[in-house]
Amino acid sequence: MLAGLLLAEIVITISDFIVEDRVRKALGGLFPGERATHAVMGIVYGAMLGYLLPVLLRWLERPTDLVFDPAPVPELLRLGLSIMAAGILVSGLRDLYAVLGFPEPRAAWPWRPHSRASR
Repeated sequence: MLAGLLLAEIVITISDFIVEDRVRKALGGLFPGERATHAVMGIVYGAMLGYLLPVLLRWLERPTDLVFDPAPVPELLRLGLSIMAAGILVSGLRDLYAVLGFPEPRAAWPWRPHSRASR
């Protein structure tokens, strides 16, 4: 299941890059800094997957059993990370909405093509 989620994340991210390039073409494309940030994020995610893959393969040999064992993390840090995770979830759902091609205005905001924004 975890491998499926990771694969889905890769597919959604690649689809998002394609949509973002297409939508922002009318606005002059992506800013160089944003394109560089995407490249760095892709490299970091690839490195993380490179380290995670051997662990996942070892896990396949073990019995499946989930045990709740929370790490000793300060509550303020836990709250901050939860808020950031909620923001990422909302952003990802918005990206999924756009990738699936649902009707505007929600899917196009904030990068509407000039022809429609000027009406």
